[in-house]
Amino acid sequence: MKQLKLYNTQQNHFEVERKFKFDGSKVILLEKNNGKKLFDNVTFISEKSFTDVYYDNHSENYPLTTNDIWLRNRDNKWECKTPVNLTASMDSYHELDDTNVIKEFLDKKLDVNKRRSENIHYNNEEFKNFLFKNYNLTPICTITTQRRNYLLNNKFTMVLDTADFGHSVGEIELIVESQDKVQDAEKRIAFFMKEHDWFFETDGIVMGKLLAYISRFNKKQWECMNNSNMLKKKLFPETLDNVVTK
Repeated sequence: MKQLKLYNTQQNHFEVERKFKFDGSKVILLEKNNGKKLFDNVTFISEKSFTDVYYDNHSENYPLTTNDIWLRNRDNKWECKTPVNLTASMDSYHELDDTNVIKEFLDKKLDVNKRRSENIHYNNEEFKNFLFKNYNLTPICTITTQRRNYLLNNKFTMVLDTADFGHSVGEIELIVESQDKVQDAEKRIAFFMKEHDWFFETDGIVMGKLLAYISRFNKKQWECMNNSNMLKKKLFPETLDNVVTK
């Protein structure tokens, strides 16, 4: 297995991703490319640990997460993942990583019209205070993750995550330049995962780290999310078979 540097993607790209369960005992087979169905190649990129702090409005029944919007601070960098919502088969997001762009998005999404129009470059603490003062957004959870990054077949980014509260989940991702390429990316991911189903487990409910955390530790937020269509989509996406036969 060779090592590779991971390069940053541009802000206007769209992430298309599918989560899966994995058996830890099969990771060594993956890394040696010695499983039931071989990959063209397996490239290990890196292993790292990071801490995410997610934000929402507790008193207003979580208007962000109930709409599949994920605002977080990852190791002092602000990110907001907003859904593309083209299909029900996989998660697809546009990621915002500039605080002024995030502010503009939140103004529209949360119907706030009294913000100053000029661009302001906030440092980490200033933006956290701004979120609380203007949108009443406060931390809903803090999760530290140990992550292993891979590139499969020189096309598919894969991560294997283990969170500090004991939850493990994997994710396959493709990044595309425009929305009209999202559905094709979903089919490519589905076909790839079916081809290597000895490793990618998608039967039953597959929860990401944040959903797993909320389901265990925040009953009120879980109930709010359960009352929205978003949670149903997250827990019961289209099967891979349905995606590839569209």
